[in-house]
Amino acid sequence: MTQTQWVIERLRQLHPDLELAIEPIRTKGDHITNVPLTQMGSDGVFVAEIERALHERRIDVAVHSLKDVPTLQPVGLRLIVVGPREDVRDVLVSPMRFAVSTQGLYPLSDNKQDTAPLRIGTCSLRRSAQIQHLCPDAQIVPLRGNVDTRLRKLEQGEYDGIMLACAGLHRLHMHEHLTDKLTYLPVEVMMPAPGQGALALEVRDEAEILSLLAHLNDVGVQATTNAERMFMRRLGAGCYLPVAAYAQIVDDLLSLRGLVISLDGQRRVSVQQHMHWTPATNIEHAEQLGVRLAEQALALGASDIIQGLAAREQEGQRV
Repeated sequence: MTQTQWVIERLRQLHPDLELAIEPIRTKGDHITNVPLTQMGSDGVFVAEIERALHERRIDVAVHSLKDVPTLQPVGLRLIVVGPREDVRDVLVSPMRFAVSTQGLYPLSDNKQDTAPLRIGTCSLRRSAQIQHLCPDAQIVPLRGNVDTRLRKLEQGEYDGIMLACAGLHRLHMHEHLTDKLTYLPVEVMMPAPGQGALALEVRDEAEILSLLAHLNDVGVQATTNAERMFMRRLGAGCYLPVAAYAQIVDDLLSLRGLVISLDGQRRVSVQQHMHWTPATNIEHAEQLGVRLAEQALALGASDIIQGLAAREQEGQRV
């Protein structure tokens, strides 16, 4: 709801006379919090009901965290990517302090009462796999629920630390009260999900509504996130598999990094490419960069990792 309020304020600044109302919609992903996202059937568990409301004209604009939106749009719907983009990093929330580098994740002091492995809470396979690479002895413990629920479980001692997206904490201003418990993980250490930190408005593909929202579109954020999402789409990977990507524009260069990693963190395919960029560059060129990077990753063995994950998922559904 916080990000919806932010969008409403932006719209009121642009269109003071526009009548606005919020229609809360609880999705499958919101309702079912005791099952890992990877076991809930498909991508789109946070958007399907909302897209149905758009098609049925019960709502005109849907506000999404872009990382939760599948890379293939339903017929008749469009995405508008809003800027600026929030902090894309992941953060480890823990009463313990950590040293972090590309070589590993280490507690600065042993505050635990025994020698048991660190219990790190997350339901993201992307985060889990990268944590296993950084800290092979860590125990990954499933974690669902909203930010308040996750923080409460941490306080109750169910975890030694929990992994969250910086963007969510920042938008809720919770980071201000958790400063001494936060270990920010640089993208060089923990690659983010494609689209992480960005907001997207989903609307019907109608000229009137698209024109009304056009000024909210951020071309730079759209270019970088489209490149990331096309990397994931070309790999044939869904939102919840251990695939990561991050693009940024510095001066006249758009650079894109991608990662495909096995669940145990032992097999990694890391790739990077860049292209010339100006505000006049067609967005399709950024998307083509994502496709080329994915094809490079596939040539380096990413397909074997993804196929292994798919086989594991199918086996899990049969059990």
